[in-house]
Amino acid sequence: MDPLEVAGGWVNGYDPVPMPLSMPLAGSPRQVLDRLLLPHLERSPCLVAFSGGRDSSVLLAAAVALARREGLPVPTPITLSYPDATDTDESEWQQVVLDHLGVPDRITVTVHDEHDPLGPVATPVLRRHGLIWPPNIAPTLRMMTLARGGTLLTGEGGDEAFGLKRVTPLTKLLKSRGRVSPRVYADVPKALAPAALRRRSHLRDRYRRPWLRPEVEAELARRDAADLAAFSLHAGHNTWQFATRRCARIGYDTVRTLGDELNVAYVQAFAEPALVAAVATTGGFLGWTGRAATMRALFGDLLPREVLERRSKALFANAVFTGHTREFARTWNGTGVDTTLVNPEALRDNWLSPTPHAPSMSLLQQAWLAQYRGGLVP
Repeated sequence: MDPLEVAGGWVNGYDPVPMPLSMPLAGSPRQVLDRLLLPHLERSPCLVAFSGGRDSSVLLAAAVALARREGLPVPTPITLSYPDATDTDESEWQQVVLDHLGVPDRITVTVHDEHDPLGPVATPVLRRHGLIWPPNIAPTLRMMTLARGGTLLTGEGGDEAFGLKRVTPLTKLLKSRGRVSPRVYADVPKALAPAALRRRSHLRDRYRRPWLRPEVEAELARRDAADLAAFSLHAGHNTWQFATRRCARIGYDTVRTLGDELNVAYVQAFAEPALVAAVATTGGFLGWTGRAATMRALFGDLLPREVLERRSKALFANAVFTGHTREFARTWNGTGVDTTLVNPEALRDNWLSPTPHAPSMSLLQQAWLAQYRGGLVP
């Protein structure tokens, strides 16, 4: 990451990777997913990161169905449990899915403060590799250690592959035959607006990072707005754009490299280019009318309708930054960050707040590394 990316906690831009032209011959998304999963189901152990959310539930259901058809061992779901962060609890949804699939066994890992960006899982990686992207590596690394010699399958990338696209308001209007909320009528002109107007809208309603110097915050806001304004009106092209974001591609490469160190194949099934391209091709110009409609169209035979259409989502903000972060922030001497980009006191206030901003995580680790290398932290 360059200094601005570290300061803002995000990697902007896209890699110019063309979508494979032969994808119509590759089959439906389900067929492509089965081909992706099969060699990993033949490895042991094969663990599926399972939170109970729609993406992890669909991935588990597809893997279990394929294993049973092929006479292979059923993959084992692995769940992270955060008893100190009640907003993360999805145990009821998890049980609905497991009962539906007839999967009695799973691995549950209880997490207290171990997954803090400066906790006992992340800091050895920082010592060994320095600053990496993504910074929130601890949950995945914890699961990968239990999959040594085999595979960890995750549903990362599902929000982007199956979620809303720029054209979605127009799709709702056309496919719902006028039976839509008034908000959809307001959203259609925004979706059809030229890039300059959409950039202006994103800048006006932008996310703000309070620890940045004003001119830096403005520059990063322009980068964010440019990324959002670049989305194609074509739903399939928009889907492929998600897979070409530098933040996604660098992050996937990083975690696969860490998996190699542990002798684990790490697979983001819904971010694999073949799967993304299959979804993009199937969706075409208009795509589907929303997240639930996409899940029903692609995976409606795998899970109960209420699982595919659920709107609730676990919140992990209070499960990430814990006592490790706050202890460091209280004693931090303000060094290790570029003060021409960052206001150290505002940054400290953020880390000590009840809900620190997730994009400040790279700066937190950068500051810790500076003190570690200077002999100020063990």
